[in-house]
Amino acid sequence: MKLLEPIQIGKLELKNRVMFPPMTTGYEERDGSIGEKSIQFYKRIAQGGAAYIVLGDVAPVRTVTPTPKLFMDNQITSFITLTQALHESGAKVAAQLFYPEYNVPEINGLIAKAMATQDPEEKAQATKVAYAQMHYQMQHFATEASKEQMQQIVNDMVACAIRCEKAGFDAIEIHGDRLLGSFCSSLINHRTDEYGGELRNRARFSLELIQALKAAVPEMVIEYKLPVITINADGSLRGKGGVTAEEAPLFAKMLEEVGVDFIQVAQANHTGDLTDTIPPRNAVPYAWTTPIAALVKQAVSIPVATVGWIQTPERGEEILATGQADVIGYGRPLLADPDLPKKAATGEKVLLCTGCNKLCVGGLLSRRPITCIRYPLQG
Repeated sequence: MKLLEPIQIGKLELKNRVMFPPMTTGYEERDGSIGEKSIQFYKRIAQGGAAYIVLGDVAPVRTVTPTPKLFMDNQITSFITLTQALHESGAKVAAQLFYPEYNVPEINGLIAKAMATQDPEEKAQATKVAYAQMHYQMQHFATEASKEQMQQIVNDMVACAIRCEKAGFDAIEIHGDRLLGSFCSSLINHRTDEYGGELRNRARFSLELIQALKAAVPEMVIEYKLPVITINADGSLRGKGGVTAEEAPLFAKMLEEVGVDFIQVAQANHTGDLTDTIPPRNAVPYAWTTPIAALVKQAVSIPVATVGWIQTPERGEEILATGQADVIGYGRPLLADPDLPKKAATGEKVLLCTGCNKLCVGGLLSRRPITCIRYPLQG
């Protein structure tokens, strides 16, 4: 079974082709460190046989966004505990570097001002102003960011990657959605300088970041999450912060040229709607981004992963056998049954994700950690 065959990605050999893609889980501690709940969550995925596990949304700066955070050296220790636990099960581990699509220092200052206000009415108004500014910047920051701000973002990401290497991560996944996806998107990026306009200009910030990371952590595998804006059955667009399907192979070639080792083709987001990237049952076809992954795979020589409602080992095997991708990302399916890789090997029946989104997306919307009605990972 090709799904269970090893694959070489840069300097890494994965024991099989099953990937747990980056997900917002809610299991990190309030300060963004990795605690026992996070470790147990990811450890269970590793014990089920997944070869490549990505820790989603690792922020390189202090931010109000509820994600893992690694912006100071004294935070490294908790991440070491995680990587060691997953390595014990034979998994390789990546950290997804995530930078919010807004001016983090400014928003942090506005939030701090609101928190320091004693009068309830003034606090409410100050909080409203802060989040209104955040929402504004999420739509316009890519267009309005100064080159000095952009360089500081690169510096922060590089510093975080160095900490990730010290923490024992095998790879860095660059979160090509959100901020970088905003720069790459013709829908959001309206710059008139060398970072706007044609695709190569819109991609320039991502390419410069990759080059900086390659120089800073040359021994680490670099993966890029390439978000694609897709088209719904009614003709409307799904997602905003990414490239079009036609641009994806061209962008992928640029990524390979600057040294990316691995590309994950995924659905673009940036609308604030989780169901864009984690759609409920019947909202999209099975494996709806895989045809775009196949086009990307034809354009590059590096491995390509596909994700998105693939659901079963058999469907993943078909994608691999027909040469549409090299690695299969199972997100919700591994929430429903962490033992999917092991069961694929033995032929045992897999508990299938139903696409209900009740406790995965629903959990996050209710400010609870994700889990699944089929297999409550944390109960």
